[in-house]
Amino acid sequence: MKYLRTIAGLALVALSAALAQAQTVVRLPVAIPNSSAIVDLGNGPLELRILQGNAQIFTSQSSGVGSTSGSSTTLTLTATPTTIPCIGCGISGTGITAGTTVASYNSGLIIGLSAAMTVASSTAIAWGAACPSTASSPAIAAVPGAGLDLPLYTYARVCAGAQFSAGAQVLPFAIGAH
Repeated sequence: MKYLRTIAGLALVALSAALAQAQTVVRLPVAIPNSSAIVDLGNGPLELRILQGNAQIFTSQSSGVGSTSGSSTTLTLTATPTTIPCIGCGISGTGITAGTTVASYNSGLIIGLSAAMTVASSTAIAWGAACPSTASSPAIAAVPGAGLDLPLYTYARVCAGAQFSAGAQVLPFAIGAH
């Protein structure tokens, strides 16, 4: 009886190990069509694996000068920005912790932060902006290659277009996630 329990226990362990190996994570590719359409790949930092085709990768961002009154989620700019921050985009500057995002924007001088920060007067601030409707000058030509992963160490919004090429399929990942 003791041996039967041992054999049954070993069989259960082997079966559970086999089932664990059968699990997979599926990541679907993002299509970048051959048109003037721009695809929003989300906030950086991220890594792209180019599966096929050709496209142009660029960032969308802007900057300004601002401060908070003590520790606050309200950041006041000194001038209305020409390119507004997008909700959920990254924001950075001295006194702003990495990973902080734009929680709100009032179409004027006030940016709501995702967490309270202390930002000194006249601090240079940079933020991600929504991807534009057309790309004026692509920054990086993305072409497929064996093991070609393109890390983008930026907190700006990452955008892609293929109006100057054939289109592409890419897999976006967090840096080092695969």
